[in-house]
Amino acid sequence: MQTAQKRETGPTFAFETECRQSGYRVIAGIDEAGRGALAGPVVAAAVVLPAEMSEEHIGLIDDSKKLTINQREYAFDMIRTYGSTHGVGIVPADQIDELGIVPATKLAMRDAIRAIRWRIDFLLIDAVTNIGIATPSKSIIRGDSKSLSIAAASIIAKVTRDRIMSDDLEAQYPGYGFTQHKGYGTAAHMDMLESLGPTPAHRRSFKPVAQLIADKSWAVLSATSASNIASRSEMSLPDGLGLSVEDAAANHLRQLGYRIIDRNYKTRHGEVDIIAKVGPEWVFVEVKGRNSTKFGRPVEALTPEKLNRIENVALGYLAAEVGSKVVDWRIDFVGVTRSPDGRSLDFEIVRNAHY
Repeated sequence: MQTAQKRETGPTFAFETECRQSGYRVIAGIDEAGRGALAGPVVAAAVVLPAEMSEEHIGLIDDSKKLTINQREYAFDMIRTYGSTHGVGIVPADQIDELGIVPATKLAMRDAIRAIRWRIDFLLIDAVTNIGIATPSKSIIRGDSKSLSIAAASIIAKVTRDRIMSDDLEAQYPGYGFTQHKGYGTAAHMDMLESLGPTPAHRRSFKPVAQLIADKSWAVLSATSASNIASRSEMSLPDGLGLSVEDAAANHLRQLGYRIIDRNYKTRHGEVDIIAKVGPEWVFVEVKGRNSTKFGRPVEALTPEKLNRIENVALGYLAAEVGSKVVDWRIDFVGVTRSPDGRSLDFEIVRNAHY
């Protein structure tokens, strides 16, 4: 067996050895991946390596950014097999927007450490300080190129995140190229953002995405927009009954448990057809009717610009009604299509039609 101090280039066990000489036994390296991306989660890993490793295994570990995809994958499997233990923390885009990227990164690191069931005596952390853990620690600038434990953590974090982007987000949002750019702000990614608008996996608080939303007035449908069509149903109409589209929608919503609060609420920003509550949640409803689907379904009239106007009206309404109190709210869409003979209505409801 051979320790990493004999390695001439790349990360070594020098910091780990220093810690052990000070009496610390279980030492974990901590690093993150995805901190600077425009989309996807930030992922952190904590890795405890054996005190001694073979020269062959040591040679596989380096700063993840310096390794090829195949080298990272091979090292990932080796670390998981021969490393003492490891943990992973994942913080998604919406939580990054809520907390900010630095607190979110520290949260991912804490989660990674907690995922290790062992009592860790000392933490070697790549660059980040004061992560909110009482365990003694040392922050090392460019630690992934100096400490084998941190380099191993960088590999676990990087491969874990890459798989999320390539396997999960690529399938959820085809056409954005997440497999290629992994959520980073490449020219191809920015072109897709410009063309398609941001997804719920994009970090709306990051300047390029926020600027795009401001410039384009993008209002993003929720992550499961296709499956958000919560119900499609038909209602027969008695002979000779003339029922407005909005009246029909309101009646249908009442049957579904919506409590109608207001109708045709207008401001200088725009209009909301129906304001309702479902339990404690406020719901702002846009209604669109068509006599047939010859020119498309009503839901196709739901544009980003329309959603943006409704959101502005909703925010103004809530500010007047509840002040600074934090409440849950959403935008729903009801499409109503009359049958050719006018004797029935088809309802299509999209719940949570904003992000």
